[in-house]
Amino acid sequence: MESAPRRVLFVHAHPDDETLVTGGTIATLVARGDDVTVVTATRGERGEVIPQSLKYLEADPAALAAAREAELAQAMGQLGVTDHRWLGGPGARRAGSSLHSYSDSGMRWARPGVAAAAADAPANALSLSDEQQVADDLQAVIQQVRPQAIVTYNDFGGYGHPDHVAVHRAAARAFADAWRDDQAWHPTALFAVERTRAQAKADARVIRERTDFAPLPGGRRVTVASRDIDTTIDVRGTRDRVRRAMQCYRTQLTLEGDCYALSNHTGAPIASAERYIEIGGHAQPVDAAAAHDLIDGWQLARTRPAPTGWRAAARQWLTPVALVAFGAIVALITTMSHGATWYPTGEATPAIPYGLIVSAVALLVGTLAVRVELPGRWSGAWFALGASVMLYVLASPRASGSILLYPKTIDYLWLYGGIIALILLAFVPLPRAWRD
Repeated sequence: MESAPRRVLFVHAHPDDETLVTGGTIATLVARGDDVTVVTATRGERGEVIPQSLKYLEADPAALAAAREAELAQAMGQLGVTDHRWLGGPGARRAGSSLHSYSDSGMRWARPGVAAAAADAPANALSLSDEQQVADDLQAVIQQVRPQAIVTYNDFGGYGHPDHVAVHRAAARAFADAWRDDQAWHPTALFAVERTRAQAKADARVIRERTDFAPLPGGRRVTVASRDIDTTIDVRGTRDRVRRAMQCYRTQLTLEGDCYALSNHTGAPIASAERYIEIGGHAQPVDAAAAHDLIDGWQLARTRPAPTGWRAAARQWLTPVALVAFGAIVALITTMSHGATWYPTGEATPAIPYGLIVSAVALLVGTLAVRVELPGRWSGAWFALGASVMLYVLASPRASGSILLYPKTIDYLWLYGGIIALILLAFVPLPRAWRD
C-alpha cells in the first residue's frame, strides 16, 4: 500500500464542514503530495448567515447557494485541493443518471452546538433522499478516485445535523457496497472524525480565556473518550492555511485570532490535532504508523460475513442477556452484604446499617452507569430486570431458608424498596448533560 499512490476521499454535507473538522488533515495530506478529493453533498442554501450585511441572502436560497459555492472554491484554494466535486454533479453521480443536486435540509438548534432536523425540509433535501441513491452517487466517486481511505462523520453527524447523518449513512453504505462487489475498488478504511472529551475541555478553557464565545458542547453525545481514538493527525503545521480557509466563509464563521464561532456563537480554537475512529470494519492497525496516519500502518483485516438466521438473532440478544446477568450478579453480591450493621457502642442501639447504605448505592449506581454508558433505550431496564428477579429469588422462603433469613424491617426495605428504586431509576428521564 505504501508504494501505491496515496489517495484519500473526504465526504462532507455543506461548504465549510470540510474546513471546520478536517481542514488540517486535508492541508497536511496535500502538503505531503497525497491525492485528496473532497465531495460536498449540498450547497448549504438553508444555512444561517452571520454578518448583518449579508443577512439578505437567507431570504434567497439560490443566491446563498451561489455565495457558498464561491466561498468553498476559495477555501479549496487555501487548503490546496484541486479535486472537488458536488454530489450528483460531474464525476459524482451514479451510472446512467442525469446531473442532479441535493438541497440543504435545514436544521434548528436543539441546544447550543447540537442540531436537530427542521420541520420544513424541501422535497429534494439530502436527508429525505433515497439513501441508496445517495450512496450510489458516492460509489461513483469511490470507483473513479480509488481511495485507500475515506473520511466522513460519525453516526450522529458530529452534532446532529440531519444532512451530516445522511452523509454518514451514505458513506457507510457506499463503503459496504464496494466490498460486496468483487470487481469494484475496495477502500481499505472508512474513518469518522471525532472530538474527544479531553479536547473539548481544553478548547473550552481557551475559548473562555481568549474570546466572548461560548465553547462547543463537550457532552457524551458529541464527544468520545480519548482511548477510543484510532488515529490522530498532527495539523499544527497547517493551522495558518486552515485559518485562511475559514476566513473565506464570511457567511458562516466568525474569527477572533485563532478561534472561530458558528452562527449560534459557540466555537473552539483552530485545531492542532484532528482525530479519527475507523468504522469500516475491514482495516486493522498493524504498526505504530496507524496512530498518526490514515493509510500507513493500516492493512486489510480478515473479515467474516455478517451473521444470518439464528446467529444474527443470537447476536441481537447478546447485550440484553448480558445486562440481565450483570444485574443479577450485582444484586446477588449486594444482597449478601446488605444486612451488615455497625454497633459503635457494642450495645443493640445505636445500630448503623452501613451494609444497606453501601449496597443500595452500589446497586443504584450500577443502574445509572449502564444507562449513561450504553446508548440503548432499554439498557437500564434489562439491568433492573435481572437485579429485581435476583432480589425476589433470594428473598423467597424455602426449606433451607433464604439469603434474607429473618423478617426484619431492613430486609423488607431492601427487597421491596430496592425493586421499586430499580424500576424508577431504569425509566426516569436523565438530565440532558448525562445523556450527551
